[in-house]
Amino acid sequence: MEQQELIEKIKRLPQDRVAEVENFVDSLARNEHSLNRMSLHHALTDYAIQHAGTDGDIDPDLEAAATDHLLQQNSEQ
Repeated sequence: MEQQELIEKIKRLPQDRVAEVENFVDSLARNEHSLNRMSLHHALTDYAIQHAGTDGDIDPDLEAAATDHLLQQNSEQ
C-alpha cells in the first residue's frame, strides 16, 4: 500500500479513530526505539565480553568515570 493511500484512509476515519491510529503509530515508534537500544546494549555487551582484559578493553580511568557517573545518576533519582 502506498503512503498516500494510507493517508487517505486515515482522513476518512472518525476523529476518535484517528486518535487511535496516532496512538498506535506512537507505540510502534517507541517499540522501534526500544529495539534499537536493546540491539546497541547487546552489541556493547558482546564487545565487552570479547575484549575484556585485552588491549581493546575500555581504559580503566574511563570505565571508573563512567561507573561513578552512573552511580551518581542513580542516587539522584
